[in-house]
Amino acid sequence: MDVKPTNGLKVRVGATREAIFGEDGVEVKQINQHPGHSTTGTMTGRTLVGFAEVEIAGGDGKKHWYPVEQLTTENGERVVEEELAIEMPDDDSEGDDSDEE
Repeated sequence: MDVKPTNGLKVRVGATREAIFGEDGVEVKQINQHPGHSTTGTMTGRTLVGFAEVEIAGGDGKKHWYPVEQLTTENGERVVEEELAIEMPDDDSEGDDSDEE
């Protein structure tokens, strides 16, 4: 069974990378975690482009962004990000200035 990221959901983090948001942009860094070891945390319900914000229990007091596909619930269920369809306008001429002189 798949579970969507929601506020308060307890998860196990088996991540190999983390997104770090700064003033100049986003950086994805590799993190060192012992094989077979997972950290537990609580989701805030915020997701962005395949990453989810997790507050780590007993951690550094900061919230971390981990890949959604590397999160599971306490019961071992897979966490999946909801995909939203984006409708593209039918009018192809919008923003095309190649015909103007």
